[in-house]
This record gives sequence, C-alpha cells and structure tokens, in this order.
Amino acid sequence: MSRIFFARAALGCAAVLIAVPCHADDGPLIWKPSKNSDTSYSVKLGLKLPNRIETEAGISMGVNTTQSGAPVDMPVSFWSNFIAQKIKTPASEIKRGIGVGLDEGRGASITMNYYEKEIATPTIDIEKRSSYAMHYDGATGGWAGMDASQSVRLSHPGSGTTLIGRVSGSDGFKTVGAGMGVEQRVGDHMTVTGSLDRYSDADDPVTSVKARYSFTW
Repeated sequence: MSRIFFARAALGCAAVLIAVPCHADDGPLIWKPSKNSDTSYSVKLGLKLPNRIETEAGISMGVNTTQSGAPVDMPVSFWSNFIAQKIKTPASEIKRGIGVGLDEGRGASITMNYYEKEIATPTIDIEKRSSYAMHYDGATGGWAGMDASQSVRLSHPGSGTTLIGRVSGSDGFKTVGAGMGVEQRVGDHMTVTGSLDRYSDADDPVTSVKARYSFTW
C-alpha cells in the first residue's frame, strides 16, 4: 500500500510540475520531476552532501499508465553517485564519477561516467560525455551485460544553438544506435529540441520535437 501511495504521489508531482520543471542544482536538495512519455512520469528525489567527492543519494519513483491514465506499473529504484575526479580551469572542466543503482525489478547496476567541457574557440564550446554501465541480475545471480553511450555537443553560447551527436550500445551491444539533434535556446527559460535517432532493432528512425520551459530556484 505504501508503495502505491508514494508512486501515485510521484505521478501527481510530475504531472503538475512537468510543464515547469524546477530543481536546485547548487543546493543540498535534489528534486527533478520529468515526463518520460505521454504515459510515463517519474520523480527523482535525493540529497547532495557538501563533501569533497560530492556524494549524492536518493530514490526515484515513477508511474507508467495506459492511455486512459490507469496505472500499470510503479517502478521504484534507489541510486547514489559520487565524483572520483574533478578538474576545473578557466577554459576547461573534467569530471569522472561512479554511480550505483538498485532496482527491485532489474537488480543492481554500476555506472562509470566521464564528462569533459572545453572552450574550442572564442565562440564554440565542446562537451563530451561517456557512460558505461554493468548490470547485475538479482534473479539469476550473475552479470547481465553492459550498456555504453557517448555524446558530443557543439554549442554557440552567443546564439543559444547546440548541435548534438550520440552513439549507444545496450544489452551487451546487441542493440546499437546513433542519432543527432539540435537545441535552440529561446529567452532565459525556454529550449526547443529536435532529434533524429536510428536503432538496429527498429525498422524506422525515431524523430521528436520538444519544447521545455524550466527555471532554477
């Protein structure tokens, strides 16, 4: 009963706040509601400790529904992250982190993340992200494969335009994908995004156009 109550609370928070998602990036409280699809909502809750390795931990709750709004699944997972290395200069930033997740349905996962940002030219910034995740299946008692993803973002801060390229492999690279996208900042709080992705297990590409309004408090 408590699980259903918290999952429905997560759905309510996400549904109300998805049009205006807000979170405190610099504060100790983590609160990030999101709409994953027309029938899937989630809320990420947690705390950030003010220590050298920037430890974060918390819980993610979600609700998957039918088109009519009836709940069909209420996933709950626990997560934690910490920074293993952080280097910041006026022209660049490098960050390496490790994450641990525990999902009651999928088991556990260990994720290694790499982030790099540098000023390539006076008007262009380059951001690189890499992520490698190993999954452990609690039901079978063994490792269940690896996922990997990489992305590159070329940003022009003056115009608010960003070009994105990404590749990924999941389920031990049984499924691979690649995509590209464009982001355009409109004002201080609005971002319009368009993307095109292709996956090896799908006949048709996936396209999307989204508008996001957000602010930080």
